[in-house]
Amino acid sequence: MTYLLPLLLGFLIAFIGIIPPGMLNMMVAKISVNESKKTGLLFGYGAGFIVLIQCFLGLYFAKFLESHPAISDNLKKFAVVIFIALTLFFIYGGFRAKKSKKEVEIKSKKNRFFYGVMLSSLNMFAIPYYVFASLTLSSKNIFDFSTISNLLFILGAGLGTLLVFYIYASLFRKIEHKVGFLIRNINFFIAAITGIVAISSIYKMISG
Repeated sequence: MTYLLPLLLGFLIAFIGIIPPGMLNMMVAKISVNESKKTGLLFGYGAGFIVLIQCFLGLYFAKFLESHPAISDNLKKFAVVIFIALTLFFIYGGFRAKKSKKEVEIKSKKNRFFYGVMLSSLNMFAIPYYVFASLTLSSKNIFDFSTISNLLFILGAGLGTLLVFYIYASLFRKIEHKVGFLIRNINFFIAAITGIVAISSIYKMISG
């Protein structure tokens, strides 16, 4: 049970974090619909590989912050700036996507893996998410930052991420005619989420 818990925690944290429609899982869905389930999953494998690295970095920084709580306050202020910038970026991306009619075609299926690596590397949410999640679990005394716990947590996060990608790749091919609106407006949905996070963070800073 000692070894199973961090594995399950990593799996659940990753699954919960990535199951809502986002840049990566929606791209898995889009590639699966436009090309094939196989190439969609190939993109997912590339994205999942980066998630493992992001999870590792998240745990590393979380362990550091746990030992240096004074730094957390400055990071919270920096995070607000990042969320505001991301909100503006996704709003811009949403309008730009509506104007643009062309899509970049990557003919080689092998490139889908590296495309997944590239887009996942641009995901600025992952590392802070794993920092926050692991610190929260540690504060509840259900997770420690030992080497074996970290490795199992990362493994679980990778499995949870791949399961979500598999669900999107399989499900969206069956209901592709019902999700066109969501795919076309995904940038606006993400902008709404980042905007809400930014506003709530500012409110907490002012009221606190």
